[in-house]
Amino acid sequence: MTAQGNLTAQASNIREVDVLPWLSTDIVTLLLLAVLVLSVFRGAYLGTKRTAAGLGSMVGRLLMRVLGILAALLLAGWASPYARDWADRTVLDMPAGELPAWREAGYALLGFVSDFSLLRVALLFVLIYPVCVTGLSLLGRWRTTVEEPPRKKGKRRQSGPFLDRIGGAALGLVAGAWRGALLLALLFVFASLLPASPVTRYAEASPAYRYAAQKVFEPAAGEWISGKLPVLTASAAEELDGILRQRYDVIDRNIPSDIGQAAIDIAGTGADLQKAERLYDWVGSRIQYDYDKVGDYENKGIWREQTPRSTYDTRRGVCIDYARLYAMMARSVGLQVRVVTGLGSDGRGGYGSHAWNEVYIPGEQRWIELDPTWASGGDWFDRENFADTHIKQSVL
Repeated sequence: MTAQGNLTAQASNIREVDVLPWLSTDIVTLLLLAVLVLSVFRGAYLGTKRTAAGLGSMVGRLLMRVLGILAALLLAGWASPYARDWADRTVLDMPAGELPAWREAGYALLGFVSDFSLLRVALLFVLIYPVCVTGLSLLGRWRTTVEEPPRKKGKRRQSGPFLDRIGGAALGLVAGAWRGALLLALLFVFASLLPASPVTRYAEASPAYRYAAQKVFEPAAGEWISGKLPVLTASAAEELDGILRQRYDVIDRNIPSDIGQAAIDIAGTGADLQKAERLYDWVGSRIQYDYDKVGDYENKGIWREQTPRSTYDTRRGVCIDYARLYAMMARSVGLQVRVVTGLGSDGRGGYGSHAWNEVYIPGEQRWIELDPTWASGGDWFDRENFADTHIKQSVL
């Protein structure tokens, strides 16, 4: 190869090393440049007058959205206590007996609205925000109609096509800068909420984003970002965890009459510990493990959700179905019971996802652990070494 060919190859390698990493990491800057260029071309195509009208309309729509958000947040905060009281009364008045699936889901949602304040405010905001925006839009149209002065007819000076295109391109540049600033602001909020996400890593790789964040957004947001936003994020995460823990609480609280009567007959009379063990024996011996359901989930990604009603009727289920049916039957005889999820030993040194139950025994002032799924393979009722094979992660 000639010396000139070597130099050309080296230059090509340098360009690949220098340019490609920049292209692969600084996506935000490329996106901002694309927004600016497209906005300039669009402005030149539309001309000065139409671009100016579009820019004014864009700013007006943004202002309306901001005012709508503020008004909806204030109204949602004001209405939150009233919504909580209404949800409490509705859940307490839930009719006895088996309900259709859509009504069970509705009562479950009301239970979440009652228990979780951030979720309640978010749902109210979603309902109120469209009303606020519509009201502001109608108010803006009414004021425009009332206050718009009559236009005087007269001759207008027409600028040349070239100057019109130049003016439109200049206004398009302003519109592009405005759109770019909104994009950076959205990225800043997203990065503040989810600092470990891939989107945040791409954003922080951009010099444009870092400059805007350090020089504009952080000084403007100030203490709200460093103080309140992490608190809100932690509160939202805590509420989400609570929602997941209470996923079945309201739905399974509604006990069908035949299942309740069967539980009373099985548990019989006596101390709470004896009732809990009789129910454990019955669920563990009558329900068969559904290997087909597990196979569908592991091989096809299909999860068949089922209620305690279907577990009782079909006599088949997996660990969460055993635990939910046991909890429903235990509640029907007055036991304080909960569903536990975590990891269970596979007998080969490993662990897999599992679910079991805990029952509170008032006379002994303690929670006992029991695993109805494993009852067919041994005695897992209040076993001393229960924790050696079960790792608790959350309580439903």
